Amino acid sequence: MLSRLVDRILCRASPSTMVWLSCRASPKAVEGHALYHFRETVKWAAKRSRFYARAFAERGIDPSKVRTPADLGDFYTMPADIATCAEDFICDKPSIVFESSGTTGKNKQVYYSQFELEQIGVSEAAGLQLLGITPEDRVANAFDFSIWIPGMVTHYGLMTRGVFSLAFGKVDPTEVYRRLRQYRFTVVMGEPTWLIRLTELAETHGGFPLKMLIGGAEEMPAGAVQWMEKVWKPARVKMSYGSVELGGALGFQPCDQVDGYHIDNVNFLTEIMEPEADGYGEIVFTTLQRKVMPLIRYRTRDVARLLKDPCRCGLKLPCMSKLRGRRDELVVASGGNLYPLMFQSILEPLTSITRDWQVVFKLEGVREIMEIHVESQNGDTQALDSEIRRQMSLQYPDLVKNLALGIFQMRVMAHRPGTIRTGRKLKRLVDMRHGHPVAEADAAQSDPTPAEAPAKEQA
Repeated sequence: MLSRLVDRILCRASPSTMVWLSCRASPKAVEGHALYHFRETVKWAAKRSRFYARAFAERGIDPSKVRTPADLGDFYTMPADIATCAEDFICDKPSIVFESSGTTGKNKQVYYSQFELEQIGVSEAAGLQLLGITPEDRVANAFDFSIWIPGMVTHYGLMTRGVFSLAFGKVDPTEVYRRLRQYRFTVVMGEPTWLIRLTELAETHGGFPLKMLIGGAEEMPAGAVQWMEKVWKPARVKMSYGSVELGGALGFQPCDQVDGYHIDNVNFLTEIMEPEADGYGEIVFTTLQRKVMPLIRYRTRDVARLLKDPCRCGLKLPCMSKLRGRRDELVVASGGNLYPLMFQSILEPLTSITRDWQVVFKLEGVREIMEIHVESQNGDTQALDSEIRRQMSLQYPDLVKNLALGIFQMRVMAHRPGTIRTGRKLKRLVDMRHGHPVAEADAAQSDPTPAEAPAKEQA
């Protein structure tokens, strides 16, 4: 009964309706709604998706008997599944596809209908409303529109919210900066590294009294928020958590009472897989409203925890911590998804280096630094830097674009042969930006990074 009531409300969904559910609806009613749609999604996918029909049959799962996620046992949808056989997931006619990089370098494809995009726009608009964005605001949308999803779904959300905006896409921050006064923008949205570059411009040439900066697609460096808010005073810096697979945002930061996110439990059923003693584990979600390409128990590889206590702000939405990191070697840095195969292909043509290399990501203040550690007999760092940049421009122009925009700095560091690998296993990508390296569950066996005790550079 409660789930049908929530369904009747959602049939006439508007951003204000979604906000009402977030603020007023009984958690029991929303939980019942989520479990009802979980069961319906499992049955729909088993009937219409070749992937799920095959996977359930192989495991002896009867979709009609599935009541909760636990009834699926150890079944999860892996990122590699939609990278290798995305069209086997399709249950209905799609209108559009978005892509996202995977840890192997093979793009994942996620399909949506026009109706689903419109519904994502409603959810995004509700999130913006909870954040405090009103129809009187003026928004500069600098999220990327190229193949990826954030720019478009943000645009749908802004239009649904009735907010004046300019869809910049991921342009040079100077293009946005010089238009801030012209269009009287009150809110700027973009990736954290891009927002940091914009803030550096404002610090040098003068800031504007913004209301808010909203980041997403990667984590914000811990030390950046206070500095950004000072430069753009009286602005507040807020974050969202989303992905191509989520089709928008799972989490927003509408209040200052929790150091993390309020999560959307109307459109997603969220679990934490294999939590440790402190509750941290991999975020797993099931889509509850999608018909074209539903995802069941999808493993995000992101590590966080669900917070048990209700938020003091009064919102009924459950809370999730900030991300601790990822369980694979993909690193979300330098304005994009980076993975070992990318750097392997960049470095492979260089005949003067050995096969051992490592890329270390760190922060100097709020500026992101990408250190590329290689082994070379002649130690000509300048020549190595030039050739690496050339290979990047040939193979990954978007990465070079981010470098040219000043979103991150790159350093090539040459070491003596045999000094990078200190043991059997060499971790290729090391993320040191947030206080500690992030790795797989067995990373305790991995070797120390040379960034902790680098060999002497050779000029």
